[in-house]
Amino acid sequence: MARDLKVSVRRQIDRLRKELAVATGRVAALQDEIKRHELVYRMLDVQKTGKRSRRGPSTAGTLKRGPRRAMIDWNAVFTTLPDQFTLETMCAHKTASEKPRAYLRQVVVRWSKEGRIKRTGRGMYEKT
Repeated sequence: MARDLKVSVRRQIDRLRKELAVATGRVAALQDEIKRHELVYRMLDVQKTGKRSRRGPSTAGTLKRGPRRAMIDWNAVFTTLPDQFTLETMCAHKTASEKPRAYLRQVVVRWSKEGRIKRTGRGMYEKT
């Protein structure tokens, strides 16, 4: 009899866990639906009044960014570089030094694809 009781209680525990998983999934789906409706409501509010609600700007789908800087003229950087240069030379450049080293590598790759430079050795580049 004790064994039948253990089996019955175990089945009940499994059934309750399954119900909990279904209910948790349903709650998450309902929260997503609420977020979508709130977003649409804010968008309709902006269209109706032509300005945002008192709650402030919408944060849905936006990223926090740092202060906006002026764009770098990479053509000007290219013209000021010597005929043979390295990434360190670019890092020492006044304007290019604002960007991280990984970004400067991307610029060098772009110049290489455009045919403006060619790689002469490891980390060495030459204008064409």
